Amino acid sequence: MAWFSLRGSLLHLLTTPALLLPLVAGLAFLLSTAARLRWGTRALFTGLAVVLVSLLYSPLTTAGLSAWLSSQLPHPPSIVPASAPALAVLVGRGPAIASATTAQAERMLAEGRVQKIYVSGDSPATAQRLLDLGVAPERIAGDSCARTTWENATLTSAWIHDHSPFSATPAIVLITDPWQLPRASRAFQRQQLVVSAVATEPELPPDQRNRLALRETAATLLYGLQGRM
Repeated sequence: MAWFSLRGSLLHLLTTPALLLPLVAGLAFLLSTAARLRWGTRALFTGLAVVLVSLLYSPLTTAGLSAWLSSQLPHPPSIVPASAPALAVLVGRGPAIASATTAQAERMLAEGRVQKIYVSGDSPATAQRLLDLGVAPERIAGDSCARTTWENATLTSAWIHDHSPFSATPAIVLITDPWQLPRASRAFQRQQLVVSAVATEPELPPDQRNRLALRETAATLLYGLQGRM
């Protein structure tokens, strides 16, 4: 629990300019003071540090990080199991993104591209939205206890193995936002699941898109270090 709290606090700091920029300014001023720089040089050094860090929150950074994240998507599976119907998987991302992912999952179910929808780690409101879209209750399964993308993958994998014969493990159609999709796809692949990635583009303001790009870049790098991708 301590690690989850620390990680969440650090990500919140990184993605909140009103918190990070004053901290950077204070640290830069302390460093320049410790180095006994002139007052004018201290002000210049502090201002330059703040300007450079503030570039993290620019549209250019959002676009660059989004492009890098997209490049981390795994290649589509060359062989998709034909012995079992595909399973759509939605992972917990909050109501704005859930609005887009549930609509996509309902369309794929109506088209016969998937036969069931599994919701991992999100509030009951996501499953309720599927019901409101006309999805039959028996077509919906899930868990509400996954706290991370890795737990989304492990709990979904456990559910699949509990409910499917070994010879009929379904292919996964993973539906989430384009920022999380590369990391989530690789986490699910680490569970020996065949994953087809489907990105949904939620309607989000620029600051939220930047926040997701920053957060997912940090999380992707962390998962790489942890061997989860």
